[in-house]
Amino acid sequence: MIEIYSYRDLLRLTLWFAASTGGVALLASLCGFFVSFRGRASAETAKFQRWPSLSKIALWGCGVSLVASILAMCIRYIEVRHWPAQSMYEVVPLGVTAGFLSILVLFKVLGLSRLQGAARAFSDLFLGLIMFGGVAILAWVLRLDPTGRALPPALQSYWFSTHITAYMFGYFTFFIAALAAWLHFSFRFWRGVLDPVSYGKPWKSQIWIPALAAGLAIFGAPGILMGPAVFLVAGVFSAFTFMGKGGMAWFDSWEDGADRFTWLIFVVGFPFLTAGLIQGGLWAQDAWAIYWGWDSKEVSALISWLFYLIYLHLRYVAGWRGEKGMFVLLMGGVSVYITFQLFGLLPASQSSLHRYTDMEVVPAEGMMEPQSP
Repeated sequence: MIEIYSYRDLLRLTLWFAASTGGVALLASLCGFFVSFRGRASAETAKFQRWPSLSKIALWGCGVSLVASILAMCIRYIEVRHWPAQSMYEVVPLGVTAGFLSILVLFKVLGLSRLQGAARAFSDLFLGLIMFGGVAILAWVLRLDPTGRALPPALQSYWFSTHITAYMFGYFTFFIAALAAWLHFSFRFWRGVLDPVSYGKPWKSQIWIPALAAGLAIFGAPGILMGPAVFLVAGVFSAFTFMGKGGMAWFDSWEDGADRFTWLIFVVGFPFLTAGLIQGGLWAQDAWAIYWGWDSKEVSALISWLFYLIYLHLRYVAGWRGEKGMFVLLMGGVSVYITFQLFGLLPASQSSLHRYTDMEVVPAEGMMEPQSP
């Protein structure tokens, strides 16, 4: 029986809600593509007429998953008596919570729930992949050390909660943007395979896409899920829709709107990433009497931020719209993942003052100076 006051059990509950939601979303997507390409008036598709209801259920399921994850963070706050963002066991679920909130905001802002036909089915697929991504992340978190400990002096600051929360919201929103861009490129490749004549872009001219999918596997399980797994899922859905009336003609309308879609995701996430960077400097001044110390973690975070600043510059100055801009967003997602998850494996991280999330390391406070009252 689930103990409602256990953080770990609430994480498990969130995982099961997210898995159920992802399954419903993928089913809604399949039904949506089937109805769109077999014709709504067909008796063959009559039993699939309720697929928009499945879409609504999936969206509500995302909301329920968000509530469960928020409750989990509240319980963890009670357990450790500080903002739950010190260890990866706490930070990553906070990011998943931010991701659930981000996708709900995006569905509202972009009006995805009001779309019809193939566009709605694509949105359901997008939601399903995000939810299953959350499932994979939470499954990994539940294998981590659950031990809590008191905050070191540098983290006993009002910047602790706002700085990390802003970064988590920004990072996981940009993971969503990278997924949207990657789905676009994956579907583009498979259309080139299935319908090269009418599409005009044969797969041989897009060989970099499967190559990138294979290359992302070097990042371990997350890279495999984001790269080859999503790429193959796009292939399955492409083959499924290609058998219907019109083939993959639906992709034309989606391709036209993909740039705006990913741009609006960027608009949601970039202010949070910028706020996290600025707050980090202000916090460093309070804790270490220096706004910027060129610590390896600071440099890594700055590089990720510069990726998106470059994207903004290229979009408005160089006119990089469409697939050029989406490729930058995709690479930005890789940069964010390196900063957030792989930083601790880099040699330069061993001397960093930001290794508070590593439970096996005693935080270094050597740069701290006493603050005058």
